[in-house]
Amino acid sequence: MNCKFGIVVAAAALALCACGNQEQSKVQPVAEAAKPAVSKSLVVYYSQTGATKKLAEIFQKAKNADVFELAMVTPYPSTYDSTIDAVAAQRQTKLWPALVNTKADLAKYDTVYLGYPIMFGSFAPPIYTFLASNDLSGKVVVPFCTYGSGGRKASAAELKTLEPNANVTLAYGISNKRITAENGAEVAAKEVEGFFADLAAGKTDEMLMGGYTEQRPLTAEDSAVFAAATKDYAYLKLAPLSVATQVVAGTNFLFVCTTSGFNRPPTETMVKIFKPLPGRGEPELIVMEK
Repeated sequence: MNCKFGIVVAAAALALCACGNQEQSKVQPVAEAAKPAVSKSLVVYYSQTGATKKLAEIFQKAKNADVFELAMVTPYPSTYDSTIDAVAAQRQTKLWPALVNTKADLAKYDTVYLGYPIMFGSFAPPIYTFLASNDLSGKVVVPFCTYGSGGRKASAAELKTLEPNANVTLAYGISNKRITAENGAEVAAKEVEGFFADLAAGKTDEMLMGGYTEQRPLTAEDSAVFAAATKDYAYLKLAPLSVATQVVAGTNFLFVCTTSGFNRPPTETMVKIFKPLPGRGEPELIVMEK
């Protein structure tokens, strides 16, 4: 073989090898980029009875978020009346309960889903402890809650007041009775999916109230629906004054009522009731909101 020709071939081979190595080095970052991104969402929640925990799990799964469950150093008593007394004392003194895990590492998250049960019309006291110990400034904060009869809007409004530098969004809520029912998790998951669609569309509570008729006097049928849906809520002492309706896959009823439960003076409130299509269940109270 000609010596010069051999040198040329060898040089070409080395060049090809170098190119191959360069191509491999170019490919490597692509493989790295294909790895799943680190979660930027965090579900923070407190649950006393387990209802809010069920809802938190639905949010976590829907958003593939990390989870931070708040736990009290001294849990609330096991009986309802004793818990009411303990929460009432905390609200009166503003001495919020100590938490086992007060501080969350929020630096790597841009969205915080904040879940809680409603107690005395707003979020449970452990949430005050969490808010006092963590900076939510600049975060998107999405509230979600479970309740006996209501408190979704009031708790979200208070959260906006306490966290003026956070972007507090529309809140989601579901009653304890509905989420702990036999198909409660399925019902909640479907509603949460619709809730995220509303968030993405930038809808507000006012926009979601669209589609109802004007308020009108109650008919005998309206009164029967109201009585069936509120039979387990006698303690609220609800008296319907008028109603508006919205036809969906069934019918939504929006009653203007007075409530005088818990020995309070009568105040006006809105009660939303859903009546399924015939043969698909009984009317149920969805929420009571001022």
